[in-house]
Amino acid sequence: MPFSEDSQIDFSSFNPQELIELSYVSKSTTDVGILGLMNLLEDAVHKNKKLGVTGVLFYDSGIFGQILEGYPNCVEPIWNAIVADRRHEEIQVLDIDKLPKRRFSNWSMKFYGSDEISKYVPELKMGLKASENALPSEILTLMRSVGFQSSGNDGQNQTESRL
Repeated sequence: MPFSEDSQIDFSSFNPQELIELSYVSKSTTDVGILGLMNLLEDAVHKNKKLGVTGVLFYDSGIFGQILEGYPNCVEPIWNAIVADRRHEEIQVLDIDKLPKRRFSNWSMKFYGSDEISKYVPELKMGLKASENALPSEILTLMRSVGFQSSGNDGQNQTESRL
C-alpha cells in the first residue's frame, strides 16, 4: 500500500503468517522533551518485546518517523495505540506491505534523535523537517537505510538511544 494520509488500515487483508512493515510520519502535538521521549521509548520497547514487533523510531524538531515490523495481529494493536495517541497529529502512512525478512531484527525499538539523525542519516533530517513537501518514498528509503547500517551489530536486542 503506497503513501496515504488515511490512518485506517485493514490488517485483515494481510496473511497472518507473513511479516509486514508499516511506516509513517506524524507531527508532535506538543514539545515532547527528553523525559517524554525516554518514557515513550521505554513504553514502546516493553510493548514491542511483548508482541514480537521490531523497528526504529525517529524524532526531530517535532516530527516522528517510525517503521514497525511484525505479524499483522501484532502490529495492529500498536498502530491503533499510535493513532489514538494525542501526541500525534497529521499521521501519514508511508507504506504498509509484506516483508520477506526483518530489517531491524535486533531492535525491539531503536531510537534516533536529532544527533543520531545528523550523524547517520543527515538527509533524513531535512526530509523530516520538510515532510509536507518531501516525497514519501524518499523519506521511507532514508528511514530504511539505518537497517542496512545496523547489519553488522552483535545480535543483541538493542534499545539504545542518546537523547
